[in-house]
Amino acid sequence: MYTADDIRSQIKQSISTVTGIEAGDIADNAAYREDLGLDSLSILEVAINVEFAYKLEVPEEELKDIRTIDDTVGVIQRHLEARQVAAA
Repeated sequence: MYTADDIRSQIKQSISTVTGIEAGDIADNAAYREDLGLDSLSILEVAINVEFAYKLEVPEEELKDIRTIDDTVGVIQRHLEARQVAAA
């Protein structure tokens, strides 16, 4: 199972790839728009990268409520836990 730190690191790496911002310069609680200056297309690209990395598909209703890296970590953890429970 992935830890919150593993997921957070993956998200930061994806943001870095999309924006050029160094992963180490991104705060754990950074807001995509306000702190990182991401537009809708960049946020979608990060979301797709993270979904691909964890082989998940997050419903659009949940994606539109994600504002920060920590929000994303929580959503990914919930989906990974649900998948693990379903597989048991």
